[in-house]
Amino acid sequence: MNKLEVFDSLKDTAHLGGGNEKIEMQHNLNKLTARERILTLLDEGSFVEVGALMSRNGAGVITGHGTIDGRLVFVYSHDYTVEGGTFTKTMGNKIVNILDKAAKVGAPVIQVIDSIGGKVTEGVELLASYGQVLGKYGKLSGVVPRIAVVCGPCNGLMSILATMSDVTVAVNEISDLSVSSLAKLISEERTYVDESMLSDAKSSNKNGNAHINAATEEEAFEVVRKIVSYMPSNNLELPLGSDEDYSLNVAKENLDAMSENDKCSLDEILVSIADENSVIEINNEFATNFKTALVKINGLTVGVILNAGNKEIDNEGAKKASAFVRLCDSFNISILTLVDTKGATVSVEEEKNGLAKNLGRFMYSLVDTNVPKVALIIGEACGLGYEILASKDAAFDVTMAWPTAKVCLTSPEAYIKGLHRSEIFENEDPREGEKEVVAKYYEEVTSPYAAAECGMIDDVIRPSESKQRVFAVLDMLQSKREVKYPKAHGTTLV
Repeated sequence: MNKLEVFDSLKDTAHLGGGNEKIEMQHNLNKLTARERILTLLDEGSFVEVGALMSRNGAGVITGHGTIDGRLVFVYSHDYTVEGGTFTKTMGNKIVNILDKAAKVGAPVIQVIDSIGGKVTEGVELLASYGQVLGKYGKLSGVVPRIAVVCGPCNGLMSILATMSDVTVAVNEISDLSVSSLAKLISEERTYVDESMLSDAKSSNKNGNAHINAATEEEAFEVVRKIVSYMPSNNLELPLGSDEDYSLNVAKENLDAMSENDKCSLDEILVSIADENSVIEINNEFATNFKTALVKINGLTVGVILNAGNKEIDNEGAKKASAFVRLCDSFNISILTLVDTKGATVSVEEEKNGLAKNLGRFMYSLVDTNVPKVALIIGEACGLGYEILASKDAAFDVTMAWPTAKVCLTSPEAYIKGLHRSEIFENEDPREGEKEVVAKYYEEVTSPYAAAECGMIDDVIRPSESKQRVFAVLDMLQSKREVKYPKAHGTTLV
């Protein structure tokens, strides 16, 4: 063979991974191959492979770069057809090479995980290779977006890599995301362990290990493409805008009707404020009393936090929201809170589990964040709930409210009873007196206009104009600058 024939032969061998038989087995498991996954994810014809000849079979991972909607991304995909995608020293070198390149040019990194773990025959030095990948991947946190897609086994140190990502997507039926493998857990527990309750995509979403679960690999990669379009390429860029005409002058009359009936659905409000089909919910099965979502408002990427279901802030909800705030802050994504909360949950169990500490972390995450922050009070915002989710004096740049907003120092009922105790006891029946006095003064002590009068609220707005007003303020704040105290970082963990 001449040199070009040798070249073609080596390339063809590398592209086959573990060989045709192993590729067929992968397909029989209803799984794409590593190369098919990359080609599904990236723009057609854009993939440039790097390190294909590092060992004849590609070292169990395919690495390279390409584009998503014309924007550069780096990607590596474990090749399960090569010894189950086992991690080796060569694999570590290939991955570190890609991470270094992503850091140099400031482009997102996407890892597709389908690996049974480390190759034990490589000995103790394999820990050093793992360490190099973990260290490099960790240092890229807050520098470039890092997205993981779990398409198979992801245990041990691989699970750490997955959960260190900014967004982790798990695929139903085929993902297995946990520190200990199912077999190891069964051996240790000496009993049957239901995988569906532990490490599959749905349970990983519920316990917070994964942010999103997808029905198929194709759906997962479509979600990743959408997320990449919402985020800047690195921490020095602003999120991309859009030239599309979003008809901001169109009022959302359904919001006026909702306000008049005093039956406000924050989910419906979110959909009405966001551009059509633009909501990407993060951690939708974890801490379901809080909703966190990336959306577009007139083409501008915004991170939205709102209550879903009950109106109380608990431990898991505070943790979820804090992590989301940090993600938005890392990549210059503006934050909007839709506020209708009674404040902290009243629960002995929640207090025992560190409610005060977690609320402190949530508060700190917002105070420490430098991106534009806007609060829109829809319903209740009393005491602690107002302070964390809407306070201009603590964290927010602009606070607006609907006419339905209720702002008070503490619980309105308790506040009124404390202020008008003597009037209550003038009634022959104190219980009936309480009801009458609360009804008499409720609107007065919760009025958003009183809060606006003293500057706690910038404006009370018509509900149907919420999208226009929110976008106008966020657009104005895009050039926001803040003076920072000289310090390495704060000491409050989030």
